[in-house]
Amino acid sequence: MKRISILALILCSCFVSVAWAQPQTAMPPAGKRMLFRHRTFNTVPKSFNQANPGTSTQASVAHHTKIWDLGTYPGGTWAEMGGINDFGTAVAQGDTGFDSQTHLFKIQLLGAHGPRWTDMGAMNAYEGWFGWPSIADTGLIVGYAAASEDAPVHAFLWKGKSRMDLGTLADIGYNSFDSSEAAIINKLGTLIAGFSWSSETGAQLPVVWQLDVRTGTWKIHQLDTLDLPYGFALAVNDFGQVAGAFFDDAGTYVAALWNPIPGKKAWKAIKLPGSADWPNVAIVGDMNENGEMVGDVLSLDFVYGYSSLWQPMDAKRQSYKLTLLPNPWNLPNGDTAEGINDFGDIVGGSWDENLTPYAVRWSAKDTSLVQLLGFPGDYSVAYKVNENGIVTGLYGIDGTEHAFAVQLR
Repeated sequence: MKRISILALILCSCFVSVAWAQPQTAMPPAGKRMLFRHRTFNTVPKSFNQANPGTSTQASVAHHTKIWDLGTYPGGTWAEMGGINDFGTAVAQGDTGFDSQTHLFKIQLLGAHGPRWTDMGAMNAYEGWFGWPSIADTGLIVGYAAASEDAPVHAFLWKGKSRMDLGTLADIGYNSFDSSEAAIINKLGTLIAGFSWSSETGAQLPVVWQLDVRTGTWKIHQLDTLDLPYGFALAVNDFGQVAGAFFDDAGTYVAALWNPIPGKKAWKAIKLPGSADWPNVAIVGDMNENGEMVGDVLSLDFVYGYSSLWQPMDAKRQSYKLTLLPNPWNLPNGDTAEGINDFGDIVGGSWDENLTPYAVRWSAKDTSLVQLLGFPGDYSVAYKVNENGIVTGLYGIDGTEHAFAVQLR
């Protein structure tokens, strides 16, 4: 099935039913990485020179030294790029054309034989259920999968072509019929961030999985949500910081940071500052090794808002300032900042006046800068950027999605 789900409006504060053979469960609320799917897109292409940026922004098309128009896996009909490590190995999801399943792919962009696709196997999961897979510099890959077509989705880790079910919060009553997702893994391959969700209570809680280097096993830890009942974790770094959001049943989302407590396998939760003009929804989607975080500040219906940057104000990373990033059209149309590297390159998607998204770059070093990345297609979004300036993402054309990457420098 082609990726028509991207054209549907899905409110992130709602529970969406997903039919499974056995048992029947409900999908948890969508997280940050699904935000760009939750608009009704105008699929008529819009030329970049029709944009009308204000004088307060430096809207332009970013220069890039290399382009990878990857299309789909050979024989497939759609593909979406996920994370990329600093060795130029990216991950993606899509189909193969040989079955109806969503597959995980590894794509080696660099080298004499690149780009080279490797099919890591079917994920046996509802198409587009949560987000995109992530890859560490060690080659470990995390994401979501199901043991079979009639099983709930769990967080999984791939080492080579073998995979491991990371499980759910069993110690507080979650069981194999509940769900979890591994949203991202740090560069060292030692810490995974995500969430675990109960089909019985509907509670979604932020978690991390930590590697015990002595035994090679992974231990799940529940993260504190302070005075809000739910949360999810979508960002992590080698410093041990974790970020995401707390949320409640009213649809309020508060940007969240969890700092590691020295000497303990525990994290201290911190509420990050929101915007006075957009107080209802703030979500962190990625962070770098400097403790800088990017995400979104949005209206309660997830339609209007700005891509956002949180930067630490002290050496211990306890206090942060919020900067709202510019839109090329000077419109608060719910932009999404998805990725940031250690050089301060920020990438994501920006919506024009027709609510059509385009892949965009911002900068933590110059917060007035906004550049269209020049992806082809009817719409596009950039997802992650590595330390070499390689940006992964996707573009939509003729009702399907294609994997795409560019190098900024």
